[in-house]
Amino acid sequence: MGKVSVREAVKHYQVSRPTLMKHLKEGKLSANKDGQGTWEIDQSELTRVYKPREGNDHVDQSDLPTLNSSINSNENSLLQVKLDAAMETIERLETDKADWKQQAQSLARLMPPEGAGEGPRRSLWSRIKGG
Repeated sequence: MGKVSVREAVKHYQVSRPTLMKHLKEGKLSANKDGQGTWEIDQSELTRVYKPREGNDHVDQSDLPTLNSSINSNENSLLQVKLDAAMETIERLETDKADWKQQAQSLARLMPPEGAGEGPRRSLWSRIKGG
């Protein structure tokens, strides 16, 4: 997908310049400014928000899926590798969690019951008074 200027966007999509500028400033349409301060809008972003003008052969929607198919394929492969690595990490963490839980339960069984070896609780006043 290429980047287009505001002028090209108005020419090829059903939007006026004031409306386009308003949407850019409000954030309804995402775009970037180049080094000279000129808006660069991705065609896919324009297509998301606006309809192409009738008889416009500049934006051919049928070509969109095939434009970057090799890039998409490589990106999908990379994402699949990352997903597999994340799943392995999750499995390892689940196993570690179960091991730590089992160890905590074993240690809890070794501890004396709560309150064992203590006498009756005295009130704060009786402890201060020394009685």
